[in-house]
Amino acid sequence: TTSFANDVAHHPNMNPQIFSFFIVLAIIWFLLYWILGGVFFAVMTIMRLGRIRAVRFSCLFTLLALMVGVGASYFGLSRAQEVVSACLMSATNKAEIVASIFGCGFANIFSAFLLGAAVLTVGGFIIMSISKSKSKPWIVLEDLNDEGEAPVASQQEVTDDPIHISKFF
Repeated sequence: TTSFANDVAHHPNMNPQIFSFFIVLAIIWFLLYWILGGVFFAVMTIMRLGRIRAVRFSCLFTLLALMVGVGASYFGLSRAQEVVSACLMSATNKAEIVASIFGCGFANIFSAFLLGAAVLTVGGFIIMSISKSKSKPWIVLEDLNDEGEAPVASQQEVTDDPIHISKFF
């Protein structure tokens, strides 16, 4: 990562203000990708009722989110820098200058974020398929009898239980 940071810092179009914005944007994109992507894939795991190796998936997904966050930040800022300079050439007054900086730059940065989200989603599904577990779960929520069905309590067992005395609770 040191050589990548040096390459980014010494990029001909990357001045110190943009480099600091690159670092902040990369951290923000990483956190958004990591949290929102993690929630998305947690829901996907629950809906599919699949068993995955959580530690393997979490580590690989964190690394993927970090790489995609840095890549989307760099790609978005480099594209925005080119477009903003082109927009500034055509700006004639102060209002057009401000609009060109925010309008042209935001569109490219946000489109890079969305492209990164798509890459993260595809990569997350690949990581999920790699992290599938074929072993039985450690925790079984229902006690199964010989036929594979949950045991049913008889009416006598329920009425003898001091906890179930009330007919409402």
